Amino acid sequence: MDWDNIPEFKSRLKEYRKHRNLARKELKKIQKLKEKYYFLDRIVQLRKDTDTRDDDIELEIAVQHLFESIHFNCSKPTINGDVDFRAKFKEFYFGIEVKGGNLVGETETLQPFKHKIIHDDTFHPLLIYNNTKNNDSWDEVRKKISVGVKFGLLMTPELRKGYLKLINGKISWELFVNSLNSTGEIKFSNKALKGTK
Repeated sequence: MDWDNIPEFKSRLKEYRKHRNLARKELKKIQKLKEKYYFLDRIVQLRKDTDTRDDDIELEIAVQHLFESIHFNCSKPTINGDVDFRAKFKEFYFGIEVKGGNLVGETETLQPFKHKIIHDDTFHPLLIYNNTKNNDSWDEVRKKISVGVKFGLLMTPELRKGYLKLINGKISWELFVNSLNSTGEIKFSNKALKGTK
């Protein structure tokens, strides 16, 4: 049958095509937003035993992009044997070391602080760890070390949680940055944030 000769069908088809084209445009916008915020999935992506150094660098870049998306000025050190990147915003200055895979060893836990001392820098050291492989948590020894030498320990799921609370207006910029600037284990649960205010 030749449906195009029926006026009612023609108008419905025209309306359908218009909405289909609008839906495609919206889908493209959604895809661009997913690309823009890719780091939210990447930083909590389950690490595999077959992951390589390239996967570690990809994780570092994703964490760096998260900080850049909230207007931190981030830079990679020009020398080896330093933190993965530095993040600055106004008076806040962080030296960030990103780890993935198995639980970070006690010696590796000190790595961001060691770089601060070696390079005679003033940043607040942060160790960010993607714990999704074994769902590890910081043990008491690592927490005690980080409090004693004054640096922060942060799991990527907690970083993601804090970021989402920040961009959704559930926590203030000041509370987010002050949490990052604390020592010991950093959490963005409602209970933990009450103690940071």
